[in-house]
Formats: sequence, structure tokens, C-alpha cells
Amino acid sequence: MRSVRTAWVIDAPPAVVWPLLCSSRMDTAIPCAFRLGIPKPVECRLPEGQGGVGRERQCVSNRGVIHQRITHWEEPRCLRFRMEDTTLYFRPCVTAIEEEFVLEPVGTDRTRVTRTTTLTVAGVGRPLKAAIMLAGLKCVHRYVFRNWQRLAVG
Repeated sequence: MRSVRTAWVIDAPPAVVWPLLCSSRMDTAIPCAFRLGIPKPVECRLPEGQGGVGRERQCVSNRGVIHQRITHWEEPRCLRFRMEDTTLYFRPCVTAIEEEFVLEPVGTDRTRVTRTTTLTVAGVGRPLKAAIMLAGLKCVHRYVFRNWQRLAVG
């Protein structure tokens, strides 16, 4: 298992940021990293309409969907989930993805969001595959945080 962690401060309180973890659409920009084949996030959503432990969350990209199961729901402080299935091309070599978002107030009107993604890679060349995946995930983290900043200040 390997992990990547990214922290970002968003100019809005946790109560404004939390809903973005469950329902948000990204902009239409295609930064360079996504032109190189990294799946570009398009939308996060709760297909059942409500969140909570045991509920489904989906991460939709321009290359497919990651179906996730929520394992921890502590609104507006902590959200954890794990991949159950995906239609993305990396399915054969990534056997598990677990995500955690921790929201911490910074003063009265800002939030530090820390996102940790842990993945398990299978097959030949695991260390190289993991390194490439983690670099791509760092780009995804930053892109999503920039979009959440845009959406939060609206």
C-alpha cells in the first residue's frame, strides 16, 4: 500500500466545503497532466441522494467512474470511503483505493482540507506503477481542490 496526502486551505467554513465532497462538478478546463492520460475528474456525487456510512459515492471522470462505499461519515469533519469497482483503465492493476478527507476550521471562515489516498497495486512492476499512480493522484487532488475553492466562493 502506498499513500499520497495533499492539504489545501479553502476560503469558506467547513459547513460550506462539506457538501462539495458529496456533490460538485469540476470546470471544463483540461490542464496539461490530464492531456497525458490521467483521468480528469468531472463530478463527485451521491447517487442515492444522501450520504452516510454504507452509502455509495461516485467519482466520475472523463475516462470512467469509480464506485465507492462510504466507511466513515462525520459531517462536517471527516469522510472516508473505499473503491468497490471502477470502469477506469487501471482496474487490472489497482486492487484497492481508500480515501480520507479531513476538514479543519482555520479561523472563522476558512477550512483546511487534507485528502489522503491510499492505493494497493498488483502485478509486475508494482513500485513503478505505484509511483506513476501517486504522481497522477497528486495532480487530481490539486485540480479538485482548485475547483472546490472556485465553487465555495462562488
